[in-house]
Amino acid sequence: MPNATALMDDPILVEDDLPSLGQTLPFFQLVNHDLEDVSLEAFSGQRKILHFFPGIDTSTSANSVRTLDSLVANLPNTVMLHISPDLPFTMTRFCAAENLSTAIHLSTMRGRDMLKNYGVLMMTSKLAGLPARALIVADEQDRVLHVELVKELTSEPDYAAALAVLQK
Repeated sequence: MPNATALMDDPILVEDDLPSLGQTLPFFQLVNHDLEDVSLEAFSGQRKILHFFPGIDTSTSANSVRTLDSLVANLPNTVMLHISPDLPFTMTRFCAAENLSTAIHLSTMRGRDMLKNYGVLMMTSKLAGLPARALIVADEQDRVLHVELVKELTSEPDYAAALAVLQK
């Protein structure tokens, strides 16, 4: 049975393969700000927070990126990965305008299969094909510690719950 999120209370079906707690993160290869392919392996040995969102041009996404950057900035051995379909140039401009420099922004312009492999691909609604808003936290060995698919796309994720698993 597919997972679901909603946009203004209109249900949206989401691909049903969210990683389970304790599972190893699936492989991915996405595009960084220099248009280079970057895989999960590039972050080996680091704790990871994967932040999926449908696009930076919404206030919820923009605020989530700002909030997570500030919360994760001082966490040891932790990399913040913002993942969206935005072109790398768009994210670079946004980060420069917001004076954000701690996180890594990855585009699904290549590697869109990651959205399905991570269970965040919206399958219905006008937003079909985009990632749902979700947070996945993994340890240094890529084991999943926390998974959240927000119930309403206009809501921000539970930052405290995501960060709590890294402070244990």
